[in-house]
Amino acid sequence: MQLSSIVSDRRRLLVGLAALLGLAEFADVFAISFWEAAAVFSALFLAAAFWTRRGGIGGPILVAILCVFELQSYPTWDRNGVADWTTQSAFAVGSAVCLIVALAVLKRSVVKRRTAKRARVVTQQSG
Repeated sequence: MQLSSIVSDRRRLLVGLAALLGLAEFADVFAISFWEAAAVFSALFLAAAFWTRRGGIGGPILVAILCVFELQSYPTWDRNGVADWTTQSAFAVGSAVCLIVALAVLKRSVVKRRTAKRARVVTQQSG
């Protein structure tokens, strides 16, 4: 498997990004005071990655929702130094990239479904 194939296949890229965010959340479990939230988000990101890998649109929708929540809560995170700013900003950028990829995967899925539905309608009308 080549890196270019992973980047061109948006669904696999989304699986990788969601898994990476899930692992990053898991690392936060040991570093933040409200560790329960990080544990839940870690499990949700990893479940969304698995669900996305299986197909359908439920996984990408869950990933997008989690990323939107992360991005909207980013300004409220407590920062106590350069290390906090760096890691939290990197996580916010990763969430933004993951959200963009999730939206691209959802768009492609919707277009595929519409095309398949039109093809069925045309086949039924001609048959």
